[in-house]
Amino acid sequence: MTARTENSEMTSPRWSILKTIARRIRPLAPSASVQLNETFGKFIWGATGFHQFYVGAVAISVTLFNFIPIELQRRVIDEAVATKDIRRLAVLGAVYLAILGAYSSLKYVLMIYQGWMGESAIKTARDQLAEVACKRAKQPTEASGQTANVLGNEVDTVGGFVGTSISEFVVNTSMMMSVFAYMIYMEPLIAIFSLAAVIPQFFLARYLQQSLNQRVERQIGLVRKLGDQAVDRSSSKRAMLHATHRTTRTIFQNRIELYLLKFGLKSLLNIANSLGSLMVLLAGGYLVITGQTTIGTVMAFISGFQRLSDPTGDLLDFYRSYSQAKVQYRMIVDWVAGPDVDTR
Repeated sequence: MTARTENSEMTSPRWSILKTIARRIRPLAPSASVQLNETFGKFIWGATGFHQFYVGAVAISVTLFNFIPIELQRRVIDEAVATKDIRRLAVLGAVYLAILGAYSSLKYVLMIYQGWMGESAIKTARDQLAEVACKRAKQPTEASGQTANVLGNEVDTVGGFVGTSISEFVVNTSMMMSVFAYMIYMEPLIAIFSLAAVIPQFFLARYLQQSLNQRVERQIGLVRKLGDQAVDRSSSKRAMLHATHRTTRTIFQNRIELYLLKFGLKSLLNIANSLGSLMVLLAGGYLVITGQTTIGTVMAFISGFQRLSDPTGDLLDFYRSYSQAKVQYRMIVDWVAGPDVDTR
């Protein structure tokens, strides 16, 4: 697709309304003085303030609407299908559809709210970093490659986490608590099996995250180093190419190590979730056979376990994103303070 074609598509009537809306939305002004030499938590609060609580309230609403279908599924099977009540089936189906529509709408609002907060935090950070970069640009020893990386991808990563930090934690934690409380109420034995499959995942993620953080920090330093080498005019072309090739090879090796750890952890978590589903199915099947529960309850538990494993995975992703964003923020603070130490 050519640039002219892309521009014509973006100026077409179907996209003009998006541009109009986007122009009317203003960035969030910091609620307090934001300093990039503060802790990561203070930066998040200074950049977004009470909006973290407002978006958290929206997140809790999303949780409630995502939780209701679990009970509706049980009632469809036990109250409508089992009794062959078509009218009841239609009513429950209509309620399910309404809940789905409300959930999707709230989820969309939540994602837009998160994106607005994140982009506002990015703008706040870039405004300050641009001032630092302009002052340093007058220094003959300033490395412009690092500046481009800091103002680009690194700030995007930190700001993106700021937008979702509190709300993602709230929505996933409240979802886990709601689903587990429902399981305990309906059938404590199956709930215990579900919990036994979830808890080890948190210990596993915490154990491996430190190794991931070390490689993330090294990756950031290597990319900054590559940016400096690519604009280095003090060396010959041959020396520049040799240095950049050596750095790109090291970046490749470090990235592969990251993949081995990251996807290895995901594979182990997927195995744990699959075993958890099997445990729920076997325990529920035994209770159905012995007449202690209904098929509808077991189906609700299988759906509930899925809704328990999804926020569990999201919480682990939140922890990983938080750890990596914290590393990246600290390295930005170090860059503001002075020249970085050469990464080997």
